[in-house]
Order: sequence, then structure tokens, then C-alpha cells
Amino acid sequence: MAKLRPATRREAPIIKIRVAPESWRFQAYCFFWSMCIFAIIMSKIFVIPLLAAGPTKEGDICGPFNRDSPDFGVNLGEGFDFTTQSHLVQLFGFANICANWDYSPSREMTAMVYPLFEYSLIVYLCLDFLNTKLSYQRGELNEWFWSFSQIVFPVNVFLCSQFRMIFVCIAYENVSQHTAGFLGLQVALMLVAIQNTLYVIDSNECLNLCGTVKNTRIAGIAYIVGDLAISSVKITATIFVVQNGRGAPWTLEPSIVPGQCTGELVDKIWMIFNAVLPLILSYNRAKSEYPLDIAITSEEPTYVSSTGESAPLTGGSSGSKYESAISVAI
Repeated sequence: MAKLRPATRREAPIIKIRVAPESWRFQAYCFFWSMCIFAIIMSKIFVIPLLAAGPTKEGDICGPFNRDSPDFGVNLGEGFDFTTQSHLVQLFGFANICANWDYSPSREMTAMVYPLFEYSLIVYLCLDFLNTKLSYQRGELNEWFWSFSQIVFPVNVFLCSQFRMIFVCIAYENVSQHTAGFLGLQVALMLVAIQNTLYVIDSNECLNLCGTVKNTRIAGIAYIVGDLAISSVKITATIFVVQNGRGAPWTLEPSIVPGQCTGELVDKIWMIFNAVLPLILSYNRAKSEYPLDIAITSEEPTYVSSTGESAPLTGGSSGSKYESAISVAI
């Protein structure tokens, strides 16, 4: 019987990966805006004409044609204008960017693009946590910040992973459940902003945009104060929606900007602090940060004997001489 000969080694059995956490954060925000643009296009092409035309079967009151609101200009089983008469406009006084994936087929098509944003954001959270631990081990961070990061990390991962429920819980069927997923993302993005700013301050990091450590600290404090102020207002309004299924009365009041209700103005300022400025900051930090070097390897396999004959595997029980291990070094 012919003997089985082991394959010839080609190179050292190790996989090396170099990754930059802030690059993944920048990528996540790029995917978010790409998803939004995609949803807007899908709405213009498919949703707006379908909603305006009304149900395909006359008198059908299923789906989005389920409202009987003559005062709002919408009748049961009839079409309506997406821009001025959507469900969100009726409940909140305005339609935020999420309205573009509230109706079929934009909802289903955007849900197929959404994972690019979700996975990139969660990868960033994991890489940022590893980077924070390394900084702590090097003595660049204080004990309190490392403890804070350990608490915030699993919370952020969970909340970001649940944002997908906006595609599962349909806005015009149950706006409270639909908004709950968005509420979780708002809390997560606020925590990410707090953690990133505190990291910059605690580690004495200097951003290229600011020039000096002192200017970086001032800019960081100004940013986090502004973000906490607008996020507290936005989250309070969103909690009201989750609890009551409609917009808070104060959000429906006219704002200082003509033609915009207070809720719409708050939403736009919140987007600037949590979806626009982070895009700029992550790009700047990605250009100057030190990347993580990840090495993946395993122990030399022992399922081939020294004579070249195959030896039976005994499984992965602890202590077995055939057990292999994978290590990750950063």
C-alpha cells in the first residue's frame, strides 16, 4: 500500500493583517450615506409613483393605504403624496431620512445594502476596543477610562446590531417598534462620540485638524458638549415616540427656521453631529493613526507521522497532542 506523503511547505504558516480602526469607522459612515442615497433613489423611482397611484385593487386598505384621515388629506384605501402626506409627516410633522426606506420596495432593497454599514460599524467597535486595550497596556490611558470602555463596548455592539429592526418593524404598522431600533443607534452613537473624545483627551492625542494638543482638547470638549446637548434632546423626543407612537407635541411646534418644525430642526442638527462631523473626524484620524498588526497562526499539525504516514485524528479534547491552537497577536 502506497504511503501518503505530506505536502511540501510553501511558506511560514502565518497570516498577517494590518488594519486601522478609524479607517473602518470612516468606511462605516461612507456606507451609511451610500445607503441613504440608494434609498432616496429607490423611493423616487418606485415608492413615490406607487403611493400616489394608490392600491392596485380598488378599495384595498392593506399596507400603507390604511389611514382614514380626511383632515390630513388622506382617505382610507386611496393613494397619497409621499413628500407631504407620508405616515411620518402626519405623526412627526416632517419626514426624516428614514422615510425613504419605510415603504416597499425601497425597504427590502435598502435592507440588502444596509449590512455594509452595520458590519463595518461593528468591526470598527471591535478594533477600537482592541486599540484602547493596547493603549491602556502601554500606560497611555487611565484606569477609569479603560473601565468605562469595558462597559460601553458590549452595549454599543448590541445596540448597533439591533438597528436592523427598522426594516423588520414597519413604520406605518407600528411606529413605536420601528423607532425603537433607531433609538438604540442614537444611544450607541452618543456613547461612541463620548468614548472617542475622552480617548483623545486622556491620551493627549493631537489631531491634524487642530495643530496642537491644547487646541485638540478645546475642540474635543466643544464637540462633546454640543453633541451631548443635541443628543439629549433627540433621544428624549425619540423615547416619547417609542412610548406613545407619535411625535412629542413640542416637536410639532414651528422652529426658528421658517417652514421647519422643531423636530425637523433637531433632527438635522443631530445628523450633523453624529453622521457628518464623525465622517470628517474619522477620516482625519485614519490618516495619522498607527494601524494594528494582526498575526494569525496555529501550532504545527501532528496528524502526519515522522515517517510520512497518516496518523488518525483523535478530536479536539483538551490536552490531546493532536490539538491545534490559533493565536492572534496585535
